[in-house]
Amino acid sequence: MSAPRLRSFLSVVALCGLLGACSATSKARGDSVLSGVGRIPGINSSGAAVVVDGVRANLSSIQGPTIGTLVSGNKLLVIGDSILAGTASRYGGAMCSALTPMGWRVAVEAEAGQLVGFGRTVLRDRIYEGWDAAVVFLGTNYGGSAEKYQRDLTAIVESLAPRPMLLLTATLFRPTMNDVNNVIRAVAASHSNVTILDWSSTSAQPGLLNADGIHPNNAGRSVLVQSIANALGNAPTSPGSCLPSKYTDDTMGRDFMPSTTVAAVADPDIPSAVVTTSPVVTTTIGTGATTVPPSMTTTTSVAR
Repeated sequence: MSAPRLRSFLSVVALCGLLGACSATSKARGDSVLSGVGRIPGINSSGAAVVVDGVRANLSSIQGPTIGTLVSGNKLLVIGDSILAGTASRYGGAMCSALTPMGWRVAVEAEAGQLVGFGRTVLRDRIYEGWDAAVVFLGTNYGGSAEKYQRDLTAIVESLAPRPMLLLTATLFRPTMNDVNNVIRAVAASHSNVTILDWSSTSAQPGLLNADGIHPNNAGRSVLVQSIANALGNAPTSPGSCLPSKYTDDTMGRDFMPSTTVAAVADPDIPSAVVTTSPVVTTTIGTGATTVPPSMTTTTSVAR
């Protein structure tokens, strides 16, 4: 073999060895980071397999960038109806339990029975509090008008812009939910600050919903918050904390909220923070393991 060909051959061998070592490092750590390279682009586009309370499911796929890679701060506003209310501090704090270890400072503003207009109410009240990103899941309580839903959702997205936000698709428990999800995808397609999390497909997996076919059971809530955590990624700063909620009225949905409430306890070391105590279980994710709760500069405009 000539000298030039020998040098080329050795270079290929060395490169293969390097990639193999990177791959081995990634597998050993159980994550999606190559040593010396960083996070693999698009790794969150497909959901990882998890097992919660004996139920095996895939985390939700996402369409768009991981939120944590787009922000410089860690203050996160979560807005929703009864489905996200079930993850709030008053029902065990599954959302905070999943996100605060990742560095996020989280406020969950979610109430049972709320339509999409609730998001505009929350933003009029809290938009000026220095949020870096948002999660919005409003569509399950659909008023029946795709035009009105699109107007309200667009107002929410544009009020939060240019902050990155995560929009969740709704469970297809009736045919009209297709209208909701079509609007969500259309709004996301026309606004660059939106990433979509496909809860619609995830919730169709067996064992994740209550008998009503809408609200997550304990396993479903765990899969939901872990899917959101996966789509957010780590916050760029820390520490994380669980911030107080202002909207906590679930009178429109008492019958389908989680049965156990947990009183919030103020943490004297974190001003204005709320922390909760909830048990955790070990959940297998791929070849590694994680713990999840079983209960489971910007321009501002106001959504009017």
